[in-house]
Amino acid sequence: MATNPESSNNLIIGQGVVFKGSLSVPNKATVYGTVDGDLTADEIYVGSSGTITGVIKARSIEVEGGLHQSIECSEHLYIRSTGRVSGKLDYSQIQIDRGGEFEGEMKQTKTPGSMPRLG
Repeated sequence: MATNPESSNNLIIGQGVVFKGSLSVPNKATVYGTVDGDLTADEIYVGSSGTITGVIKARSIEVEGGLHQSIECSEHLYIRSTGRVSGKLDYSQIQIDRGGEFEGEMKQTKTPGSMPRLG
């Protein structure tokens, strides 16, 4: 079975999968299941059935599901219409679609891209 080097540094947590612990992903983490713990990645996508609760750090985050606790997004956070984000948020740029929700404390960081890339 051939491995595509472009996708080998990515992670997908499928719907129905529950992960507890800490993850560090060099490229993109896609979550359709549940992550209970810390997640650091270059990009994070949370699908409509996905939930992450813990310390989350990424350059770019797109949320259609749930993201909770402590979020640090060094560039762009995009909360889609079905997205629910709660907790403490540090961000550079934010976009929230009509219907998207944020509850908690937010602080804008003026320096996009200040978080170092993994890998």
